[in-house]
Amino acid sequence: MRSKTVAEARTYYAKEFAGYRRGEPTPYMEKLHFTAGTGTADPDERILSDEELEQAAEEGRQKGL
Repeated sequence: MRSKTVAEARTYYAKEFAGYRRGEPTPYMEKLHFTAGTGTADPDERILSDEELEQAAEEGRQKGL
């Protein structure tokens, strides 16, 4: 399996997270799939808006989850 670029990993994570909020199966969200480094700050920025998260959660509620 090829490693993902940072951009690919961010996009994939956003898709998985939204799927989780929709109540869809997201096996990748169950555990880390890499070894975390040390001394790493988190300069990350959000990729999903509050509106997108709420929409995904509402879709999950509509499915009865």
